[in-house]
Amino acid sequence: MFIRSIRFKIILWYMLVLTLTLSLFSALLYQNLSKKSYDDLDQLLRSRAAGVIDSIDTYWEKERLESIEEGVKLDVFSKSNNINFAKIAQRWVEERTKDPRLVNIIIQVFDASGKLIASSKDIPDIMNVEKHFSEYVSKKNGHFETVNAEFRQGKQQTLRTFTIPVIEENSISYIVEVSSQTGTVEETLNNLRLLLFILLPLTVFVTGMIGALLAKITLSPVDRMIDSIHHITAENMKMRIPVPGTRDEIRRLADTFNEMLLRLENSFSSQKRFIEDLTHELKTPLAILKGELEVSLQRSRSGAEYDSLLRSNLEEVDRLTAIVEDLLMIARFDSNVITLETTPLDISVLLLEIAEDINILAHQKNIDFNVSACKKLLLQGDKEKLKRLFLNLLDNAIKYTPQSGRVEIQITEEKEFVKISISDTGIGISEEDIPHIFDRFYHIDKSRAASGFGLGLSIAKSIAEAHRGRIEAYSKPGLGATFIVFLPLHR
Repeated sequence: MFIRSIRFKIILWYMLVLTLTLSLFSALLYQNLSKKSYDDLDQLLRSRAAGVIDSIDTYWEKERLESIEEGVKLDVFSKSNNINFAKIAQRWVEERTKDPRLVNIIIQVFDASGKLIASSKDIPDIMNVEKHFSEYVSKKNGHFETVNAEFRQGKQQTLRTFTIPVIEENSISYIVEVSSQTGTVEETLNNLRLLLFILLPLTVFVTGMIGALLAKITLSPVDRMIDSIHHITAENMKMRIPVPGTRDEIRRLADTFNEMLLRLENSFSSQKRFIEDLTHELKTPLAILKGELEVSLQRSRSGAEYDSLLRSNLEEVDRLTAIVEDLLMIARFDSNVITLETTPLDISVLLLEIAEDINILAHQKNIDFNVSACKKLLLQGDKEKLKRLFLNLLDNAIKYTPQSGRVEIQITEEKEFVKISISDTGIGISEEDIPHIFDRFYHIDKSRAASGFGLGLSIAKSIAEAHRGRIEAYSKPGLGATFIVFLPLHR
């Protein structure tokens, strides 16, 4: 189902992240543009207010100089609460209203007490300066405010105002207030909001569709892999999924899956061979048991004959028991459920003890058997399990070494391991057989299959690996074989 597919989840997460990213970007863009627009408007108002003050002062100064020449006293030219200054300020405002720089600017001039003395035509009293008089006195650099004003035509407008007192001789001479409508700024911001409101979901939707197409193209190798996997069964384990020509995660997934198929194939083959070999090994003693029991039931036998028959049956039962016990031990090692009773061991002492038992077999075939140990080497191990490991290896070495041959054990230290080499001058092992000699029930040839079950080396390998060690085998046909066991030292 598409909604539950990883493709849908990727697209959904992609669209969600894109929505959050664009929303954050839009909010920051709107906030920055709003701040920049109002900052520019405030800067314009401050500039226009400074121009108004300079122009009024210049106009007043011109009138003052002309009046002085006519003999008027200086006291008449005080700006503070002066009716003449109020008339001059109103006349200046009326004359300069049509100035292009002041077209969209509303000007109001107040006296030192906060009373309106001059203003642009057809405007409301934007602010009650008297109410905030003390505040304006303290803010000599001016005061910005956003107010709602109702004009005489009944229109309501939002205005941005800047009020600044003119200070002369540490007292307020008059107050100038300039205002401008914020409609242009608000219209710009409204248009931006509308544009972002339309573009954001549209962008997310279009990008999601493109993402779905790209996801389909990108994940198409996965679809082909799934189709191939559906055709892989236990009967055709050699089949492999197609590997894309890229070097991305999908290529790694295909390679990993093919490696898993190879391991499964090997495991199935090993299990199949194991069952076949186990059947073969159990078939012989069971057939013997059945045959002897059938013969004994055909007629009455003497006590000696029954005794011989039971002894023969007991040997076959022992043979079956040995196979089952060996298989049980290997299975426990494979499942990591076997418990090692480890103690510090001197490997040289242990091998010398084993050599005493093996010497009996070696003397029977006149085999020269030697143990060469360099020094005391300790390892942490299970004595009985290690004893079985080396007995299996030495038993094979004696078994496949001809009369008057030689078997040698060398014990050395190599880095963090004890290295035990067991060499013989026997018939050797072919190169193609070496990779399989540690497999269960694997027999190299008929002469070797004549005795044993093919489990000794497999058990030896399991014991070595349980001790965090390993076994290596080297051989050439006719030149003997060398088995090397590496076991970690105990410091």
